[in-house]
Amino acid sequence: MFGFANGLLLLLLAAAVIDFAPVVRRRLSPASWWNDERLLFTPRGGDLRQKYGAWAFLLGVMVYEFLVVFNNSMARENWPWLQTRVSPVLDWVIYLCFGTKILLGTKYNGRSILCAGMLYFVARWVYFNGQNIWWLGLCVALLAAKDVLLRRVMKAFLASGVPTLALVQVLHFAGIIAPNAASERDGSYRLMFGYGHPNTFGGVVLGLLLAWVLLRRARLTWAELGGLAAVGVFLMVAPKSRSSALCTCLLVLLLALAKLYTRKGPRPVGRLAAGGCAALVPLLAAVSYILPLFVVKIGPWANDIGPGWLKKLDDLLTCRISLAWAAYRMFDIKIAGQFLQEWPALDNIFVYLLYLTGPVMVVLVCALMMAALYGYARRGAWQTVACLVTMLAYGYMESQVIHLTSDPAVLLLCGAVFALPRDKWMFEDA
Repeated sequence: MFGFANGLLLLLLAAAVIDFAPVVRRRLSPASWWNDERLLFTPRGGDLRQKYGAWAFLLGVMVYEFLVVFNNSMARENWPWLQTRVSPVLDWVIYLCFGTKILLGTKYNGRSILCAGMLYFVARWVYFNGQNIWWLGLCVALLAAKDVLLRRVMKAFLASGVPTLALVQVLHFAGIIAPNAASERDGSYRLMFGYGHPNTFGGVVLGLLLAWVLLRRARLTWAELGGLAAVGVFLMVAPKSRSSALCTCLLVLLLALAKLYTRKGPRPVGRLAAGGCAALVPLLAAVSYILPLFVVKIGPWANDIGPGWLKKLDDLLTCRISLAWAAYRMFDIKIAGQFLQEWPALDNIFVYLLYLTGPVMVVLVCALMMAALYGYARRGAWQTVACLVTMLAYGYMESQVIHLTSDPAVLLLCGAVFALPRDKWMFEDA
């Protein structure tokens, strides 16, 4: 992926230079360059390029979902060639689809191309320091998502994810992949459903639920909310995937409140209320970073901590606080992230990002999240806000929030990336 990362960055830079050339030659005013959208390199074939660019992005999303849901199930133990031969090929298909959409099928103005270029440069910088392909891929997906309708993406996501998950379950219960229904972990037995860890299965299910909610949004019925709640109970009881179960229940609660609040129609809010929604991001980040400072070690294990109230909270969050406390004492923070050979099971996304991608990416991601929450709240898209808040809560307990499979709601940050005007928020096609 080093070649792809460098190639895309150089092509974006070349496109930006060519795009700005008419301004230098005084054939285009700076105001028009900054505000008017146009295709990169040449305007020829505009309609076809946008049409097939959107199809390329949808294909990339579907291949991505299949790659994660099937190739990262325990099928890789039965058929090692899935990881060694098939996955690298599918990776290239995904990124070529996304790269084609970015360069040939997307309209930009001066503002958006600068935002896109800076975000991608930081992602590439972090990738080369931290070797984390997921961050590079996530930023590429955000850039490629521009101008594609949300409902089309979620339909493609579900069309790939639901049958693939069903296939894994059929193969699992048929005894072909991971035939043992239970696997021992820390003295307890938890159903794996064909995956190497119950939280992986929970993350896949949560991602499909979020995709369904983003597809339905304001059209969600009370019966559908009841169905979502039932899935949350299932996740808590069967695989005992606590993080996914808690976040599913939170999502149902937020959606129910949104449904009651908007029963007479859309309810946009003012800047103060929207700012309150955006403030959830720094608030949760502060909690993530400050709570471990109160930990008092009282035993040999990482989660043998005090005081009592903090121990109970740590147990509820499956050791997220004590593991962050351990990370504070094990590693240094690098400005652009780092590749860590030995790593504790640190799943709080704020602490995880601080070490793996560095404070630069932490600030950037928090800014994007705040901008997205603010914009959707201002428009009164409360079902969308509910998905973003659920994404925040999931990120407190799982680093899988950076994967599109576990959290397709991350594509909602596309609007924040391109800094669109306040009366038009990207990806909101209602």
